[in-house]
Amino acid sequence: MPLLAGMLAAAFALQVAGEAGWKAAASWREATLGLTPAAWKAGEYWRLVSFGLIHSTTNLFHLGLVLAAILGPGAALARELGPRLPLAAFVTGQLLGGLCWLGFHRDAGELHFGSTAGAYALLAAYAVRQPDRVFRLLVFFVLPLRFRPRAVLLALLGGEAFFLLIGEVLQRALPFAPAASAHLAGAVAGWLVLRLSRPAPPECPEPVPVRIDAPGPVPELDPRAELDRILDKINQTGLGSLTPAERRTLATARDLLSRR
Repeated sequence: MPLLAGMLAAAFALQVAGEAGWKAAASWREATLGLTPAAWKAGEYWRLVSFGLIHSTTNLFHLGLVLAAILGPGAALARELGPRLPLAAFVTGQLLGGLCWLGFHRDAGELHFGSTAGAYALLAAYAVRQPDRVFRLLVFFVLPLRFRPRAVLLALLGGEAFFLLIGEVLQRALPFAPAASAHLAGAVAGWLVLRLSRPAPPECPEPVPVRIDAPGPVPELDPRAELDRILDKINQTGLGSLTPAERRTLATARDLLSRR
């Protein structure tokens, strides 16, 4: 994944250098590498790959968000499952995203470029793999923020679905025109790649075995201290963070309290 990020960063550096030395470089780049309905109809199918190598030089968030997805969720998937799966998700997301965008855009003057569809594929694959993992972030180093990959993905997909309906289906004017069809298709591609690869489920900590020194009925213990600890953990990191042993302890405590 670092190699992929480095390749995109190097291509962006060439874009910036080219535009600084040649004013027509931007229009030449888009006319040569960008994905357009006219080029597709002319048989320039290789643009389905080249359009992901160029990004906006006036909006650094365009490339920045792509690199964040590659070095964040993409790198995490690579560490856990190996580099082939996230790379396959990224490439599949780009291809499916480009094809889906072409399906919604048929005017000769329209243009699409960037690797955002591949970024959505990585985010979707990671959100399916680790849906309830809690991340903490200090906004402006002051405001604490907690979020889960599944919640972030659902929020993004909801926004993209809105832009798809308004901008690409109904073709209404919008302040900006995100390629929602490509982004949604990229997310679907990431989900498909992860499902079809059928990786082993994430590892969970093994429960600590309980030693019973003598046979006989188990005395009724006061579960309040352990129950308080587990409830604090649920409040901090969510129910999905409990280990199998903690889930059994919670169920046992619930049964003991219900008998009183």
